Amino acid sequence: MLSKDHYVPILKWKRGERSALENVSSDLKNNMTPLIEIQPVPFDHPSGDFSKSLDEHLSNIGEQVQTSWNQSSPVFVDLNTLYNNEDFTDDSLSTGNHFVEFVVSEIESKGIPAIPVTGIFRYVEFHQAVKDVNNSYQHGVCIRLVESDLVDISVLRVNIDNLINFLEIEKESVDIILDYKQILSQTEQSHLNNLILTIAQLPYLQEWRSLILASTAYPSNLRQIPTNSNGTLPRTEWTVYQSLRNTGLARIPSFSDYNISHPDFVNLDPRIINMAAGIKYTTANEYLIFRGIGVKNNGFGQMVHLCQQVLNHPSYYGRTFSAGDEYIYNCANSVNSPGNAERWVNVGVNHHLTLVAYDLANQHAVSTVDSR
Repeated sequence: MLSKDHYVPILKWKRGERSALENVSSDLKNNMTPLIEIQPVPFDHPSGDFSKSLDEHLSNIGEQVQTSWNQSSPVFVDLNTLYNNEDFTDDSLSTGNHFVEFVVSEIESKGIPAIPVTGIFRYVEFHQAVKDVNNSYQHGVCIRLVESDLVDISVLRVNIDNLINFLEIEKESVDIILDYKQILSQTEQSHLNNLILTIAQLPYLQEWRSLILASTAYPSNLRQIPTNSNGTLPRTEWTVYQSLRNTGLARIPSFSDYNISHPDFVNLDPRIINMAAGIKYTTANEYLIFRGIGVKNNGFGQMVHLCQQVLNHPSYYGRTFSAGDEYIYNCANSVNSPGNAERWVNVGVNHHLTLVAYDLANQHAVSTVDSR
């Protein structure tokens, strides 16, 4: 059972996120169970086709998790996101195995318990694969409920009963995620009120192995903060969770977020976008956004100046706080290279994971000590 001080970060399983997780300290990983979202097969825009087969795309998943997680504690793994690009239709490997079975088995072969994630309305073959891997490894199942699942509690009870009966699993072996995806700062109080009511009425509240609350206020784009400027975004998911901890509910969920990303899958053609250089830096209740200008004509050399702005900001946590913070410090002082887009995903996510895990483990401590 996960405690209310446990952290469940939802990670899009790309190289930047993987390396960010790899560089989180082992002590903080003890307070963390990542939820890995397997991303769609990459699409090659110039050729107009997918760049890999399903077999090739999933071939190294066991090694990837072993390298990035490097713990004997469990991970959640959700493969529904594999089909976020609806044009991809292959649903089994060349061996005929279902991809859920393959991925879970590959991770388990590295000595890491892999808990498969499913949802109420996933197709029968998906649920069957989840059932089969749980029968094989006995590490339980995670049921991910989205907001539409939670509208009618009586219907939810029926749907949950049907699913766990199909899976032939006891409630004490099931983790429940209430996944609200993006929430808005403008509706924070009404969202909190609805959340309290939903948790209070949740079927079998005390019987689940774990209860987890997932959401983010991070937007789908940064249009509200112009390029070549700085700004802030509210961490509404965090302030809502802090309020929830003080409500006296019979059960307080563990915290989960989408780190510094939006939940939706985006398939952009790199030939027609000109991404602005930038740093996303999480603080106690806000995301600090430091934006440069387009990298196609201006490159990543501008990251040195952006890193200097982070160092000079009163909310900078210091070079020893995380691997990401050290990279920012070294880049600001021209010790490290200014990197590329993947590097700055790594830096921002690593700092975020470190901060949230630390703050949850030290609810009465202050994590803003600058140790430059």
